[in-house]
Amino acid sequence: MPKQSASLAGRGAIEGARRVSDRGAHPSIDLRHLRYLVVAIEEGQITRAAERLHLAQPALSQAIAKLETQLGVQLLERLPRGIEPTPAGAAFFAKAQLALRAVEDATDAIAPWLRSETGLCVGFLPVLGQVVRPWLRRVIAAYPDADMETRHLTPAERLVELKRGRIDAELLFPPPQDQEIAHAVVLRSPRYVLMHDGHPLAGEESLVYDQIAGEKVPGRHPSVPAGWAEEAWLMNYRGSRGGFTEERPASIDEVWALVSAGKAISILPEFIVRPAQGHGVRAVPLSDVEPLEVALARRADDRRGIVRALFEAAAG
Repeated sequence: MPKQSASLAGRGAIEGARRVSDRGAHPSIDLRHLRYLVVAIEEGQITRAAERLHLAQPALSQAIAKLETQLGVQLLERLPRGIEPTPAGAAFFAKAQLALRAVEDATDAIAPWLRSETGLCVGFLPVLGQVVRPWLRRVIAAYPDADMETRHLTPAERLVELKRGRIDAELLFPPPQDQEIAHAVVLRSPRYVLMHDGHPLAGEESLVYDQIAGEKVPGRHPSVPAGWAEEAWLMNYRGSRGGFTEERPASIDEVWALVSAGKAISILPEFIVRPAQGHGVRAVPLSDVEPLEVALARRADDRRGIVRALFEAAAG
C-alpha cells in the first residue's frame, strides 16, 4: 500500500480501505450519492450544491455523511467558508466523475429510440425564458397535441444535455462551434457595463472598452467553463488589465451584490442587464464591442417536424 500522510484524513482513508478489503467486496453505492458528492465538490459549498440539486441542505449533508460512513473514509473537509475534498475525497471525486459519465453515456445511447414525433424539450438559462415563450406558443398552435417541456440549465450544462438527448433544442450564447450541432442565430444583444451608480463613469451616456479595461470584474465561478466566460463576459478581452475579484459569483444576484458594493463592474448583454440594474447599480451601453449573439441549437441529426417548427417560429 502506498505511503500516506499522517493526517486524520489519510489515516481514515487507510482504515476505510482496510474495511473494504476485509469485507471482500466493494460497497454498493447509490448513484445519487455519487452525484451529490461531485456537485458539492464542484460548488465548494453545501448551500450552493443543495440549490443546484434542488435538495434541502440537511438532506444533502446527510447523504454525503452516509456515503462517507459507507466507504469508511472522510471525503470532505468542512471549512468556515465552505468545503474542500480531503486527499481521499479528491481521489474519489475524480473516479466518481468518470463513473457518472459512463452511466450517462450508456443511457444516452438509447436516446434516438426514445424521441417522440410530438415531444419537444427546450433548455435555456432562466434569463432567456422571455425570449423562448413566444416561439413555444407558435409551436403549440401548430402542434396542439405536442408534449412540451422546458428545462432551466446552468452554464456548466451548455450543450451537455443537448448532446445527451435529454433536451431537443437549446437557446445559448455565444453560438456553438460544433459539427454535431446545427444552430441559427436568433438574437443579437448589445452589451452594457454594470457599475455602482457612484462610479466616476456611471454618468456617461455610453462607454468604450478602453475606458473600463483596467477595472476589476467578478471572478469566474468553477461551474462556468473558462472559454464560455471569456467570450460571453469579455473576460481577458483585449488583454484586460483590471483582474478579477476573489469572490466568484454563481448567479446574477451575486454579481449585482459585488457591483452594488463597488467591488467590481460587470459586462453583460442587454437581456441580462435589464433585471440587474437599479437599486444603486447603473447600466451604461458599451458602444465599441460587438453585440452578443444568441443561438437556437439542435442536434444535427434531429430533423423531426416539431423541431423544425421551433426553428421556424424563432426565425419568424
